[in-house]
Amino acid sequence: MSETIIHSDRYDLEQIDAVRGQIDALLQQRPPYTLLGELGYQVELPASVVEALRMVVEAMVRGQSITLISQAKELTSQEAADLIGVSRPYLIKLLERGEIPFHRVGTHRRLKIEDVLAYRDRRDIEQRAALNELTRLSEELPGGYR
Repeated sequence: MSETIIHSDRYDLEQIDAVRGQIDALLQQRPPYTLLGELGYQVELPASVVEALRMVVEAMVRGQSITLISQAKELTSQEAADLIGVSRPYLIKLLERGEIPFHRVGTHRRLKIEDVLAYRDRRDIEQRAALNELTRLSEELPGGYR
């Protein structure tokens, strides 16, 4: 149940970008994907591992930090609020309304990461739908956006 934050050094960006190109080329091929070490050691990589590497490298090229969190990890209310980009008081309101399941450890609230991510996904879908509806309505108005 560890959490690791990975960030790229700006001096490594050129090399990281080259790695991105190599991973993209690798994904154009058919499995099996093989990692080859300098001494000839080979490890076959599942497609899911190569895709995870691609996602990490892509974010690093953009200068973003990556946080790796075990799915078994329970989050504090502050960690959950940070993950979905809201304030802790707002998150507490969401919990009290039953929008995200939680349990208590003593007086502290704990949330499963998968519940927090599911809420975030639902919220994102609802926001996109609302934005699409607003766009549709604005296009229907006289002199509306087109």
